[in-house]
Amino acid sequence: MNMKNQSEIYRKLTKSFVLMFIVCFWSCQEVIHVDLNSASPKLIIDAGISDQQEPYTVVLSQTVAFDLNNTFPPVTGALVVISDNAGNIDTLIENKPGTYQTTNIQGIPGHTYTITVKSDNTVYTAISTMPFPVPIDTVVSKNRFGTKNKELSVSFNDPKGIDNYYRIIEKITYYLPDPGRIILPTLGTVSTDKLMDGTKITVSPGFNQPELLTGDSVLVSLECIDKNVYTYFRTASQTGNQSTTVSNPVSNITNGALGYFSAYTVRYYKILVN
Repeated sequence: MNMKNQSEIYRKLTKSFVLMFIVCFWSCQEVIHVDLNSASPKLIIDAGISDQQEPYTVVLSQTVAFDLNNTFPPVTGALVVISDNAGNIDTLIENKPGTYQTTNIQGIPGHTYTITVKSDNTVYTAISTMPFPVPIDTVVSKNRFGTKNKELSVSFNDPKGIDNYYRIIEKITYYLPDPGRIILPTLGTVSTDKLMDGTKITVSPGFNQPELLTGDSVLVSLECIDKNVYTYFRTASQTGNQSTTVSNPVSNITNGALGYFSAYTVRYYKILVN
C-alpha cells in the first residue's frame, strides 16, 4: 500500500473527527487522557515516509467548527520540508491543492526524519525514527464466530530485546459483489510487543478491519512504527464522556496541529480468502 492510498484512507476518516475509531489490541491496555476537540480551526497534517521506493505525500487541511459540515478545506501555499539525520533535505512540491509530494528523499530504516511545515506564519514540526522491518510469516483466513464473514489471522516473529510497535492494515484489492455490502476504509490495528517480546505473535485484527467474505483478495500490510505514532493511533480510539464528543488523538506534531508524521517500514502479504 503506497502513501497515496494511505492518505486517501486517512482523509476519508478524518473528514469527521466525530467518528469513533475502533482499534483492537493484543497488548496490555492503559488509559491515556487527551484533550477534547476544539471548535477553533486547526491545521491537520497527514504525513509519512516509508522504506518503499515511491514519492511520499503530505496532505494539509484545516478543521471547521464542530457544528458545520465535515468537509475539511485544503491548506495551500505552505512550505513543506522533510529532512533526515544524514543531511538529506527535500522541499515538497504542491501538485494539487493541499497535497504536497517529495522529489528525492528516500526512507531508510534507522534514520530519523523531521518534517517542517510553515503555514500562515506558523511553523509546525515533528520527528519520527524509522524502525527496522519485520516480515509477515503467515496469514490465514477463518470463520468469524456467528456470522458469514471471514477474518484473517496474521503471524510474525517479533525481534527480541527491541521495543516494537506495529500497525496492521487490510486492504481488499478485489471482492465479489454482495447486495448491501459496504467496504469502509480503516486506519488499521495497532499494538506493542510489551508482553510478547521475542515471541511469535499471532493476531486477528478484528472488527475495525473491512468485513471479509470468501473470494475476496486482500493485501495485508505490517508496518513497524515508532512509539509516538503508536500513541496517536492508540488514543484515536478513545472518546469523551458523551457519545457525540471525540477526543483528539495525541499528535507528535508541535504547535497544536492535528494528525501525525510517521517514518515506518512495511511488509506485505497477499491472500485469497477461502
